[in-house]
Amino acid sequence: MQKKAAIIGLDGVPIELLQDLTARGVMPNLKEMLGEGGLHRMRSSQPPNSAVSWMSMVTGVNPGQHGVYGFTDFVPGTYNVCYHHMSRLRAPPFWMRNPARRHLILNLPASYPAQPINGVHISGFVSPCFEKAVHPAGLQETLRKLGYMIDVEAPETRDDYGRFICELDAALGHRLEAAEMLLRSPWDVFFLVLTGTDRIGHYLWDAYLDKGDAHHQSFQDYFSKVDDALGRLNKLIGQDTPLMMLSDHGMGPSGTSLNLNHLLKESGYLVTAEPSDSYTSVRPESRAFAAETNKIYLNASNRFPGGSVSEADRERLTAEIAEFLEAITYRGRRVIRSIYTREALYRGPHAREGPDLVVIPSRGFSLRTGLCDSRLFQKDVISGAHTDDNAFLYIRGCNEADVPDAVDIEDSLSLFNSVGGLNL
Repeated sequence: MQKKAAIIGLDGVPIELLQDLTARGVMPNLKEMLGEGGLHRMRSSQPPNSAVSWMSMVTGVNPGQHGVYGFTDFVPGTYNVCYHHMSRLRAPPFWMRNPARRHLILNLPASYPAQPINGVHISGFVSPCFEKAVHPAGLQETLRKLGYMIDVEAPETRDDYGRFICELDAALGHRLEAAEMLLRSPWDVFFLVLTGTDRIGHYLWDAYLDKGDAHHQSFQDYFSKVDDALGRLNKLIGQDTPLMMLSDHGMGPSGTSLNLNHLLKESGYLVTAEPSDSYTSVRPESRAFAAETNKIYLNASNRFPGGSVSEADRERLTAEIAEFLEAITYRGRRVIRSIYTREALYRGPHAREGPDLVVIPSRGFSLRTGLCDSRLFQKDVISGAHTDDNAFLYIRGCNEADVPDAVDIEDSLSLFNSVGGLNL
């Protein structure tokens, strides 16, 4: 008889935050749970994007095999951008490998539309249509009565933080109600992702760091509510049930943003027609452009309709752009921490679909890709940015010897299977 298993994701939570909040008594339930296993640092996907990371986790393979490189991608052979759709996932997620088992998949980012599985699938951000985000369809009305929210609206200014925090609290409460209701029904595998932890990190990271900030206590209170939710879920899951908790990426401070596309324009790598409000404005003489924060694409002749970069020039040009980016400074500080080529990151039959370069900013910086924004540097609208090197992994019952020193998110599922004696 196969064991039950549970997975809880805390989106955007770095290991250092959990270590701090458990040590200071903000998250006592989690502290008790961590005593039953090991808390480990984990590397995120590249780029450290929730769509890429969660799809790497649920498939257990590299993006070059599952084919997801962000929430958005280019329609093949065009400059048109489309949102990720589950039909584009090229490797099976774990719940499709054993359809006889009853799965509860709740609020998983980038899993829209909900899949017709044996159990329940509620997709998370981005889910443009609520009806298509819920399977089975009969569950939709129950969720509406609970006040279930797929996501919360981001604050426009700091004056809007009060509303934002109230919505985060409400969304967490309704998500917990839905999870508790479903856990009281028959299930074999339970998987829930809490995304409010990412949202509050983006906008209140400075409040977390500054004890004198007006919203410092609100940040701690939210994670105290998350801790209460973890305690309640743990009781329903059962303390003997194999449990994995993890984040898809970390979070770190951000005060200044760099617009990669404006930088590429200034440097002659990117030329756009006016108005330059979409990638269809990219001119044939362009050699490179940036998309969805961290990704740089060469304007390749074998990829884009107006592409001018040949395969023979590709290696030279990526090296040239990487060297150029590494030299960028702002007020004496290096802006870019790491740059990875496609060849260094991706392996598998779909590796060529990935970006040519992935750019990771130094702590204190974030990246933008607005095509029509003429500002190179500006004060960031967020105070917390994704990080790639400080996600966390916890598996109940594991010890230090069970987890290698350098673990990637795509390895997390196989580690859980190994430690828990599972077959997910």
